[in-house]
Amino acid sequence: MDMRRLGWTMEQQAGVRFYLRITNSLTLVFVALFSTLAISTGRHRLWVVIAAVILLWAGFTLYIKRTKRGQP
Repeated sequence: MDMRRLGWTMEQQAGVRFYLRITNSLTLVFVALFSTLAISTGRHRLWVVIAAVILLWAGFTLYIKRTKRGQP
């Protein structure tokens, strides 16, 4: 085993990029859909759901980026 390279493998890096793309896309679609729904129906509770989704997305993204940055 090559001990000089201790970072993520190419497959792991590709997986991280894939999951970030998927979560970014799904979050964008979800926020756009529910924002339109919240505006058209006037329901204020949907804004809480939208805010929760955005906070979860931001937390996931920051966690992945911090983990990625911590790898040698």
